[in-house]
This record gives sequence, C-alpha cells and structure tokens, in this order.
Amino acid sequence: MKHFVAATLCAAAALAGCKPMSPRPAAAPPPPPQPVAQDPKTDPGIMQIPEGGSNSALGKARDAAVRTKGRIQQYQDEVAKQADEVFKNP
Repeated sequence: MKHFVAATLCAAAALAGCKPMSPRPAAAPPPPPQPVAQDPKTDPGIMQIPEGGSNSALGKARDAAVRTKGRIQQYQDEVAKQADEVFKNP
C-alpha cells in the first residue's frame, strides 16, 4: 500500500508540472485534383504498347491490360451504337 501511495503521488506531481498542449493551427485542405479527359487516340500521356512489345513480365502484363482496355472500349462503343439504333425514335 505504501508503494501505491508513493507511485500515485509521483504521477500526480509529474502531471502537475506539464504544460497543456496548444492546438495546432488549422491548415487549409489541398484543392481537389482536376479531372482530366483521357483519350488514348489524342492524349500522348496514355500508355501505348511499344513497337515489338515489352520484354519483361511486368511489361507484357501491362501490354495485355492495354489491349484488353482497348477491346473493352470497342465493345462499349458497339453496344452504344446498337442501343441508339434500337431506341431511336421514329
């Protein structure tokens, strides 16, 4: 019991000597990123498959992803064209 009282008194004395923390000034949040229209046909920043293909496994996986993305876009364009023909008002 004697040690508990001593420990409690030491902890209370240590906390009494501490300065309270001052709050940090609020920083303005960064502006949201601007959306960028990406068209693989006109935007040179879009990844293109290099001539002859890639040599590494990572590069080949990227090439396959780019090809798949292109096929998906072609399919979506075809579906949209067919939907326009089906739902065209007479």
